[in-house]
Parts: sequence; C-alpha cells; structure tokens
Amino acid sequence: MRPASWFSCLYGYSLSPHEAVTARHGFTAFFFVLASYFILLPLREDVALTLGPSVLPSLFTASLVVTAVAAPLVTSYVVNPTTGSRATGFGRLCNVMCGCLLALWLLLLATSPDPWAPARLLRLLRPGLPAAPPGGQAPPLTYSGYGTAVRVCFYVYLSLQSLLSTSTLWAVCADTFSPATSTRVYGFLGAGATLGQLVASASALAFGAACKRTGAAGASTWLLLPAAWLLLMAARACRAMSGRAEKAGGVTVAAAGAWGTGTAAAAQPPTYVVASASGNGLHDLDRPTLGGASRPIPSPSAPPFLTPPPPPAPPPAAPAAPAAPAPPHLLEGFRLIAASPYLLSACAFLALNYATSATLYFLRAAIVSRAAWLAGSDSRIAFFAALNTASAGVIFAAQMLLTGRVLTRLGVAATLLVGPAVSLVGMAAIGLAPSAAAIAGVEVVRKVVAYALSRPCREVLFTVVSRREKYTAKVVLDTVVQRLGDTAAAALFEVVGECARA
Repeated sequence: MRPASWFSCLYGYSLSPHEAVTARHGFTAFFFVLASYFILLPLREDVALTLGPSVLPSLFTASLVVTAVAAPLVTSYVVNPTTGSRATGFGRLCNVMCGCLLALWLLLLATSPDPWAPARLLRLLRPGLPAAPPGGQAPPLTYSGYGTAVRVCFYVYLSLQSLLSTSTLWAVCADTFSPATSTRVYGFLGAGATLGQLVASASALAFGAACKRTGAAGASTWLLLPAAWLLLMAARACRAMSGRAEKAGGVTVAAAGAWGTGTAAAAQPPTYVVASASGNGLHDLDRPTLGGASRPIPSPSAPPFLTPPPPPAPPPAAPAAPAAPAPPHLLEGFRLIAASPYLLSACAFLALNYATSATLYFLRAAIVSRAAWLAGSDSRIAFFAALNTASAGVIFAAQMLLTGRVLTRLGVAATLLVGPAVSLVGMAAIGLAPSAAAIAGVEVVRKVVAYALSRPCREVLFTVVSRREKYTAKVVLDTVVQRLGDTAAAALFEVVGECARA
C-alpha cells in the first residue's frame, strides 16, 4: 500500500506521496522524542520520592529557575534559525541532551550504593537461581551528599528536556510543513508522540517488574543509555523529515518568514488546528481559509476571556527582509501578555491549571511515599510505569476517536472547563479515600482529560492572536508560566504541610 493510501484509510483524506513520507518521518521523530522522556519518567518520580516529598517544592523552584535561564539560551544559540535550519538546530539540541544523559548516567552510576545491580537481572536467564533476595524486598537505597546532588540535577534536567525537545520539534514542523499540509498531518504527528509514550512506558514497566523480581534495585539507572540513543534517532528522523520536504519543494526556514518567525517553544503556523505543545496530540477541528482570511467564531456562551476582539486589518505586504529576524526574548513575551487582556486571561487560566496539576502531583507523592507495598525503588518505578502505560493507551484511543468530536460539539469554553472539574472531583475522591489505588484512578482519568481534551483545546486560544503574540508570548506561557504555576502550588503545599505539622 502506498504511503498516501494508508493515510487516507486512517484519516479520511489523502496526501501526496512526498507529503505522506515527510509526515511519516515526523511521526517517527515524535515517537523517539517522547519515548526518550517517558522511559525515564518513572525513574524521575522514584528519585523524587527517594529524596523525600518535602524536597519537591524545592525541586519545582529549581526547575523554574533553570527553565527561565535555559529556554532563551537554547533559542538563541542552539536552535537559532539564523545559524541554519531548525532541523540542524534540533540535531544540535539532541546531541547536547544526549551528552547530558550520558554524563548523568556516569554520575548516577558513580554515586550508586549498588552500581552492579543490573547483574542480578541475569537471574531471569537462569531459572535455577533465586528470583529475589531472601527478604523478598530490596532494602531502601541511601545516598551520600554527592549522590543526592546528582539526583537533584537529574530531576531538574529531565523536566527541562521534556519542555525543550517537544517544543523545538514542533518549531521544526512549523518550518517544514506548509499551512495547508499542517492541518492534515498534525494529528498524525501527535499520534506518534502518544505511541512513543505508550511503548516507552510499557518498556519501563517490564524493566521495573524484572528489577522487582530479581531484587535489582538501582538497575533502572541504565535506562539512561537507551534514552540517549532514542534522542539520536529523533534527530536523524527530524533531519530526514526536513530534507524530504526540501527536496519536494516544501517550506524551509528561508521561506518560513513569510508566515511568522518561530521560536523554540512550540511555534506553529497560523492555521486553525488544535495543537499540543507537549507532543501528545493535535487534532484538526475545522479547516477555514488558510492565510488568516478566516477566523474561528467564539461560542456565544463563552466567557469574556475566550472572546477576543476582532483581528485588525492585515498590514500591507512588505518586501522580504534580507536577514531573518532575531529570535524573541522572554521580556518581550511578558510585555505582550501585559498589554493584552485576552492573553492575561489566558495566562491566568493556564497558571491556575498548572497549579492544580502540581497540587495533585504533590498529593500523589505524599500518599505513594506512605504506601507500604511501594516501599522499594523497583516497586515504585513499576507502579509509575504502569500508570503511564494505562494513561497512554487510553489517550491514544481518545485522540483517535474522541477529541475532535468533543471539541466540535461542546466548543472551546465548555471543553476547557472539563479539566478543572475532573481535578476537583479527583481531589475530593483522594480526600475521601487517600490510597494508592485512588491516586492511580484519578491520575489516569486526569491525564486522559488533560492530553486528549484540555491541552489540545487550549491551543485554540492562540489561533486568534497575532503572529507576533503567537510566536513570542507563547514562549512565556509554555515555559515560564508553567513553572510559575508549579512553583506557586509547591509553596502553598509547603505552607499547608508546615501548618499541619504545627
């Protein structure tokens, strides 16, 4: 079956052969990027609990500071389109992240109290050996001061990698696909991201179960090696995607200035698509006339902050500048947000949403840390991997069958309210039954709603703003505002904890 034929069978509309091949490379790139992150996510959550739930607010604050410093640096020096194509910049970024993972692997191995724990996994190949230590559960791992510092760095780094890798890859897609093509392939690219999450989470689950069976606590450190390899494969797939588009006469970085300057934070062309900056799914809702001639009409029942003023008349065409514009900075993004009541309202909504998610995250950490059957590192890694696997499977199905239908029937305003409502019900359920089982159920439902409905729907908010706001203010919203919301929730959680202990 030709590439364009299978795409037509899945999505109901066809692509030209070169568009289908380019989309396939993009699908693969998103698969590898998300797989590299989610294969390490259970290890990151276990590291947080090993350090102690009381350390989480400090970790969130450190993530905020590092993100605020690293995001503009990466935009200016790593994926700067003035120094080459974005695909080349993404390759440089993947090489840097791969080097960081290898360095962290060596440091984690050097500070591990049991560096040769993976050798016990050989018990699975020799049935005659005992499956686990006599106690049935490996003793909890303890770390020195240097070991604790290395694990703090790992936690903060992985949070940064999840933001930079996915948002930069979306920027490459914005420079690779034309507006007309993007409305047809972005949903397919998002499905690749979710499939990467599913496969990586299932792999981490199998590895965690093997570690638990053999008592190889600490062996999950070696998962950093396949994660680094996955980043290199993502860079290769991204270069293939961009190269294929250039050979077919697609949009390149030289032509990208005709429809907006991108940034390293989920830059997307000005089309009416529902996009997910985290790479967890994009869905085409409607296809108005491209090029900005048509705008989505807000629902009559939408609250005021979802009803932006009518767009200004387009300025007269200007001759192309000889040089690409400089990448936007965070201060410019803050200025644009402060000058727009619409963006201020969207910023407040997103910050509160992030704070709610962070609060649930802290509740999960507090409850899981007290669960007796999750006392070991291998047990916690398997538990978190199982949650991610279940969530990814349901999200993938929802993206294929549910998202577009819900958004078109309920509209933007009603769909945005689903996420806060689910979080409120989830917190009430955890308050009534504070157990790991309740946490697992709430976590799966919340992630499905967030990634299949809320996150795609929130991207619609940016389809009615100017290109300058879309490519500059959105950098702040996707990075700094997210970390600010997390940090605010962390501070509140810490204050409540101190009051409870008093």
